[in-house]
Amino acid sequence: MSAATSLAGVGASGFARAGGFLLLAAAGACSFAPGPRLPAAVAELPAAYDAEAPPAEAAPEPRDWWRAFDDATLDGLIETALVANLDLHEAVARLEELRHRYRIARAPLFPALTLDANGNRSSTPANTGLGSQFGGDDGGDGGDSPFPGFSFDFPDRFEFTTYSASLGFAYELDFWGRLRNESGAAVRDFLASRADAETVRLTVIASTISTYLEVVSARAQLAIAEDNVDLLRERAELTRERYQAGVTNTFELYAIRQQYRTAESNLPGLRTAVDDAEGRLALLVGRYAGMIEDLLPPTLEPAVDTTPIPGGLPVSLLEDRPDVMAAFERVEAARRRVGARRAELLPTISLNGAAGRQAGELGDLRLVDQWFTNLIGGLVAPIFQGGRLRANVGAAWAQYDQALIAYARTVLGAYREVRTSLRQFENERERYAQVVEQVADARASLENQLERYQSGVGDYVEYLDARVNLNGAETTRVLAERGIGEARLAVHRALGGAWVAEDVEDIETNEDPGGAASLPDRR
Repeated sequence: MSAATSLAGVGASGFARAGGFLLLAAAGACSFAPGPRLPAAVAELPAAYDAEAPPAEAAPEPRDWWRAFDDATLDGLIETALVANLDLHEAVARLEELRHRYRIARAPLFPALTLDANGNRSSTPANTGLGSQFGGDDGGDGGDSPFPGFSFDFPDRFEFTTYSASLGFAYELDFWGRLRNESGAAVRDFLASRADAETVRLTVIASTISTYLEVVSARAQLAIAEDNVDLLRERAELTRERYQAGVTNTFELYAIRQQYRTAESNLPGLRTAVDDAEGRLALLVGRYAGMIEDLLPPTLEPAVDTTPIPGGLPVSLLEDRPDVMAAFERVEAARRRVGARRAELLPTISLNGAAGRQAGELGDLRLVDQWFTNLIGGLVAPIFQGGRLRANVGAAWAQYDQALIAYARTVLGAYREVRTSLRQFENERERYAQVVEQVADARASLENQLERYQSGVGDYVEYLDARVNLNGAETTRVLAERGIGEARLAVHRALGGAWVAEDVEDIETNEDPGGAASLPDRR
């Protein structure tokens, strides 16, 4: 199982299974958590984006939205990253921690049971303590007995042996809902952390795609630049010969040489860019730099997808964005903690008890009549805490308000990102179409110069210039291809995946936080 798959496997159905018991245990109890609120900025969101693109073809499966790029090499890189990326492994470990913290937080909802077994042997002198008041200090003749007419035959020592075995319990009645609210807040913290982990997963996928596009672009630019340097070297040599023959002037000679030297000086930087991009890609897939040759073939030719994105996408797609989900869950966690802090102002009711057997001989523990029980009920009410409890309530309300504001800011930011990315993609599509025409014109010019040269009408220098012009257009095309790929990726990233609603069941009732959040081959 990959690290990313395990994120989806860690859910919340265990919360729901415990829920039935908790509802029975807390029947008639109160809860001081405030009712849910929706920030005004979120309530006023429009229903759909105003993109005017035509309907698109069927979208890919939401979970594997990156397959829309139709690149087997990219698919392999992402699959490797989802298994080996270290950021994902760290996210899973954090999620595992939160799963255990939830179990810690819900533990007080259940009675605490303890098993106690002990043996006690005591031996003390009779002339000490209470024994000295009953004649234990006169050798046992009763002369100093506190009861006239009675004498006591005291032993020299008091010896006692006691064996006991008991089962004890302690339980706080959650009458005001404090424990339930604390547990509910822990549930929401867990779900927020799971959404954070999904954000990491989305970031890893997007970073892998973006870096791959960068590698493709850098390699292509380097190949074109190297070819351009060869052409300009030949062009400079021909210009030198023409200058020596008196056909051209010094200005053209030095201009061509400068163009050649400039192109040649760009090669080291392009080689560095390729090496840097490949190194970052290696890090994303959990490998050392320079060790991804098996994942990157020598020739990379990703498909250019100019398919329009459907117009009028519903804004409700933002609900699938993991950072939006995380912000919402943190609002709910803060709301539950307000209820918990308000409940602390009221008395707590607790029960403690034990039942077991006690005897002076170990074998007598088996006798039925050696049993004992005790039950203690307690009520503790806060009277004066120096304002600490009320300050806790005020702090909880302030944290709730902060969470609401953060949620509104996240939603508005997500809306802006989606709207901007949709328009950026349309602009990149338009730019790419123009660049394709530019390349077609440059190629037509090259073919024309080649025909002229082969027919003896044109000059070879003009043919070389046409090839240099074509290389310039091809470089622009490479950049435009990366631009449209990055723009499509930005839409995916802004929407949290694909632009179709994923049909997912309620996470709070159908997933189990007790499920393993383990890393692949972790143990």
